[in-house]
Amino acid sequence: MSDALTAPKLDAASQKELEQFLETEQAQARVQTQIHTLTSLCWDKCVGSISSGFSGKEQSCLENCVGRFFDASDYLIRRVEQQRAMAGAQ
Repeated sequence: MSDALTAPKLDAASQKELEQFLETEQAQARVQTQIHTLTSLCWDKCVGSISSGFSGKEQSCLENCVGRFFDASDYLIRRVEQQRAMAGAQ
């Protein structure tokens, strides 16, 4: 009887492709974790209390924080893509 949890034997090319896929998925998970962390930080940093709207100061703080968040996210994504390209070239 075959065990459903036993991994099939893969050739070297398939193994490398699987490893790259897993690395990509892990990198995306790290980016998502970073997104949630930065979102929480911006909210905690900028919003004093929940009301019907944001004050001018809160809005400006959120815009600046989100801008930094997008810059950081863009950097992270480009970095992951560079690492993937370098791994693919090897």
